[in-house]
Amino acid sequence: MQTEDHSPESQAGQAGVATSSQEHTAVVAPQKGWLINRNFTLLAIGQGISNMGDFVYSTTLLVWVFALTHSAAAVSGILIAQYAPTFVLGPIAGVFVDRWNRRQTMLISDLARTLLALLPLLAPFTLRLPMIYASVFLIACFSRFFTPAKSGLLQAIVSSEQQGQAASISQATFALAIIVGPALATPLYFAVGPVIAISINALSFLVSAICVFFIAAPRAALHPYAFSQHEQRVNQLQAIWHELWLGLRFVVTTRIILMVVLMALIVMLGAGGINALDIIFVSHNLHVSTLYYGPLAMVSGIGTLVGAILAGLLIRKIKPQRMLTASVFLVGIGIILYSLQSWYVAAIIVTLIMTIPQGGIDVGAGPLIINSTPQAMMGRVMAVFETCMFGVSLLSAALAGYLGQILPVSLIFALGGILIMLGGLFGWFAIPNTTPVTQAHPQVE
Repeated sequence: MQTEDHSPESQAGQAGVATSSQEHTAVVAPQKGWLINRNFTLLAIGQGISNMGDFVYSTTLLVWVFALTHSAAAVSGILIAQYAPTFVLGPIAGVFVDRWNRRQTMLISDLARTLLALLPLLAPFTLRLPMIYASVFLIACFSRFFTPAKSGLLQAIVSSEQQGQAASISQATFALAIIVGPALATPLYFAVGPVIAISINALSFLVSAICVFFIAAPRAALHPYAFSQHEQRVNQLQAIWHELWLGLRFVVTTRIILMVVLMALIVMLGAGGINALDIIFVSHNLHVSTLYYGPLAMVSGIGTLVGAILAGLLIRKIKPQRMLTASVFLVGIGIILYSLQSWYVAAIIVTLIMTIPQGGIDVGAGPLIINSTPQAMMGRVMAVFETCMFGVSLLSAALAGYLGQILPVSLIFALGGILIMLGGLFGWFAIPNTTPVTQAHPQVE
């Protein structure tokens, strides 16, 4: 991925880029406009469409696997396949993301996921379930490179002052995907089977790749490793482990990031089980067909969209720490209320209300992490964060799949809500309520 660059970012020139390893972001002047600038508009459109495809795909797979097996453990297997790559790749992926061109990394990841999304359609019936798991696993592997690279790209194309606005827009497009994706998925599955839904997801990755291709930014901002001063080491394996150690040390010694990671561990210990068993809850506790899972997810998207818009309006007045932790606490309360429902209509109402604060989580967390991290370390920091978060989610999903066979799903949901509340309380008191340093950082390379 370190080939000579003839892509749009090389045409943007080198002016105004912070190439020193002591600066964590390109010099990007704040700009007016709801979508900030052309580059961010392309990224937001591509990610909005890709997220929509993801939700069509994931909802279809949940319904499909449940229809094939009628097993809570089999449904949990989808999330296990999604989270397992964090242990296969983990922070090592972040080391390579920091070494590679971020835009090229995203482009290659999208093109690979375009093909991998189609795998379940190529398998014979007897291998259908293993191929579903394989598709989810391999897509998640490439996502481990894509997501940290995207965070690094955001540093290059959006000013630190507008990271909150960018997070609000990203969360709003994510919420729109939640509205559209599940709403399309379940009717399509029951009408024509999984073929159309899976094809939509593959096409969405291709659209994302096209949008990424046309993002133009200075190469030094997209490939800081190539422009920084690095000690020449004969032993490349030693160099990789050294860079990994630097990333882990930075996370552990930077209080804001460390406390966000610890809070995420508590939250995802509760949320992983909820994600794994939600479709079971709809069938067993709300006493409706899985056909109605899509509309319920759509309502959660509406709530998240409203919350993202409100958070975007408030982020200039409320510090990201308070936005993040208060939102998490309120979501935990909502999950507990949701666990008590046995009537579908009441569950719809509770879902709408409880997902409004969910819109503020990324709006608070995004600026905290991005504005606290040097650009040259963004891949490693995000990879450590994702490894911790999804690793605990994997544990939670596996545990929920087991407990779902011996305990009421409503009880598992209530316990998950309590853990999420505790995570919000922990973050409120533990995360420093200060503005992160956004420019100068100690030498980290």
